[in-house]
Amino acid sequence: MQQIDIPKIFISYSWSSPEHEEWVLELAESLMKDGIDIALDKWQLREGDDPIIFMESMVNDPTITKIIMVIDEKYTDRANQRHGGVGTESTILSQELYSKRDKNKIVAVIAEPNASKPTFYAGRLHVDLSNSDRYAEEYEKLVRWAYDKYKYEKPKLLGSAPSFIVAEDDQVALFTNTQYRMAIDALEKGRNNASSLIKQYLDKLHSELPKFSISDEDSNVEEVFKQKLEHFQPHLYEFKRIVDAVCTHSNDSKIFKHFRGFLENLLNLLTVIPNQRGRLRADLELFSFFNYQLFLSLVTILIKNEEFNELKDILDELYMLPENFYLRHLLDKKYMTFSIFLPKEYNFIENNIKPRNYSPLGSLVKDYSDNQVITFEEICEADAFLFIKSLTNGYQSDDFYRKRWFPHVSFFISNDQYRALKIFVKSERSTYFEEIKKVLNVKDLQFILDILSLSQKGIYNSNPYIPTWSGSFATFDLKTLSNLEKLHNS
Repeated sequence: MQQIDIPKIFISYSWSSPEHEEWVLELAESLMKDGIDIALDKWQLREGDDPIIFMESMVNDPTITKIIMVIDEKYTDRANQRHGGVGTESTILSQELYSKRDKNKIVAVIAEPNASKPTFYAGRLHVDLSNSDRYAEEYEKLVRWAYDKYKYEKPKLLGSAPSFIVAEDDQVALFTNTQYRMAIDALEKGRNNASSLIKQYLDKLHSELPKFSISDEDSNVEEVFKQKLEHFQPHLYEFKRIVDAVCTHSNDSKIFKHFRGFLENLLNLLTVIPNQRGRLRADLELFSFFNYQLFLSLVTILIKNEEFNELKDILDELYMLPENFYLRHLLDKKYMTFSIFLPKEYNFIENNIKPRNYSPLGSLVKDYSDNQVITFEEICEADAFLFIKSLTNGYQSDDFYRKRWFPHVSFFISNDQYRALKIFVKSERSTYFEEIKKVLNVKDLQFILDILSLSQKGIYNSNPYIPTWSGSFATFDLKTLSNLEKLHNS
């Protein structure tokens, strides 16, 4: 626990009436209960003591860290006229205020409604305890002042300048930082406008992403591709932070409608306009990979935070393809499952960015995994879960391969033959497994048994539904990863 210095406060007040003296005594007792050492004449003066000397000693005592002036009309009159003990104290206090010492050492506490402050204190901020409706709020201010722990403090850490300020001349910078900061702040403080601020951030991110476009005017397309992919990562981090903050600080399920809308809008970044200059293959693959990273990150964070209702909605959604979607002629669909966020064509990446890789897309994801918000291992497991989820969409249907999620990233866990995915290990707890079955839209894992039964005995990797990586001995051990032996009867 943080070590807190104990404040010692002298209370200056007028003996206006027995009722007022009792009010001051109750205030002093309350402050004592809050760990504040109070110097009060009623507690320290005894018969034979000189009240004037006591007051002077309290005001000048170096162990006294703060002084409270309890203000009623009599206190102000005596202070202004320099009359009696209050007059003596106010003379010293006025000198204290205008000396070079701490101006924050003295505060006026209003005890009587509409009581004016002494002339030497006029214009300074005060604490008003005269209104019973606001007493608790004002009393908290007084305690914070005593400890020098104020409700509104300037942040101790100075952040870094937004990316659009510090970006190099050749760097792509998106103007999303302001919307990002406002959304994060609203989420962390539980503000009612968090949902609308998140939508503003997502809309801004979508509108800014076209700045990453690669054109045929770029001289070295491979280097430009790598550079723009690098410049995208800070914005991907912001996106991940937003999603994680929603999971942590909000229970508003409507917010995830914004994410589903955002995902669908991302498909508009993959259009080719007829009768116009064609887009470079590298440009289409770059934006396809952006979409892939964003979708994988969103799913991974939802799994990590066990937001299974929202995960189910994201994975069950049918996403409308824009009219000029670049693969629409091959897909022959107006709507697609979540597999639409899996890059369908990646020849440029395979041949130019990640040549001689068993899993070019998985390797590229690995290169840009920063283990901030989510780890690469968590991404691998989410990727494998997406493949298993896609099997439930009808592995025997004619368009299965168009709807299948191929687990490119899972290549990096495919050789770990002795470990089930964490999501299926946790499913050994029945209540957890019920949630997972809802996400998968199944009653049990019989569909996995059915798929495994299609393997031809004696023929290595002969099951058409089990992923393989060309040239590699790596396999996707569906039985182990799904924890089938422990779950198939559940």
